[in-house]
Amino acid sequence: MLQNFREGVLAPDGLLAHMPADHRWLIVQGGLNSVWLPQATSRSLSRLFVDAHDAGIAVVALSLTPWGDGADSRFVGWKALRLHQATAHVVDFVMGRLSPAQAFGARSGRSQPASLDWLSGQLPKVGIDLWNSDLRAGTAVPLRAEAELADSFSSSPFRKRSQDRDALVAAARAVDRQFLAARFRSFDHAHPNTAGHRLIAALVCQHAPAVWACDCDAIRRAEWKRGKVSAGL
Repeated sequence: MLQNFREGVLAPDGLLAHMPADHRWLIVQGGLNSVWLPQATSRSLSRLFVDAHDAGIAVVALSLTPWGDGADSRFVGWKALRLHQATAHVVDFVMGRLSPAQAFGARSGRSQPASLDWLSGQLPKVGIDLWNSDLRAGTAVPLRAEAELADSFSSSPFRKRSQDRDALVAAARAVDRQFLAARFRSFDHAHPNTAGHRLIAALVCQHAPAVWACDCDAIRRAEWKRGKVSAGL
């Protein structure tokens, strides 16, 4: 993503040359393909934010959306919680909830001392949380069985955190409730369908910069069918 941005936008013949100097915005959403490495993913996103900032482009960053399915081998047993927490880490970085040391781990020291706060441009100007939103399946989805998770805790990736065992078991039981709701799924559990994108558009509009002059009611009036949007009355 970073390389594509540099080549397609920042290069001398890129999009930047055609953008008005006083109105440059970049909408970013990414990180899912490398989310199992949350610190590296956060660092890569931050480098993109800095490049945009240095070019005079303000960033609106959309967090990752809910995703996952119990039938996917990546979400079996304790692996589900581990991947869920990795996703939440990247989301928390985008939303500015972490310090550089928390977000980047050992990588934070490569560009700044771990004690320093965020430097200019390292975070987006606006962050929009799609992860903790109505896109989630919610409490209508049953919890996972407690016994299986409790019995396998000693061999889980969290086994060294025995003092947190009960809380971790409870979190692992609830992972399915953080998946993308069935009514918002497209061809898989990671990609929202038309209804999901409509909700995303509404959430973005609610938090969009005032200079965009967004008409959020237009989203409600519009007709959304099979991936196509047409203006409503």
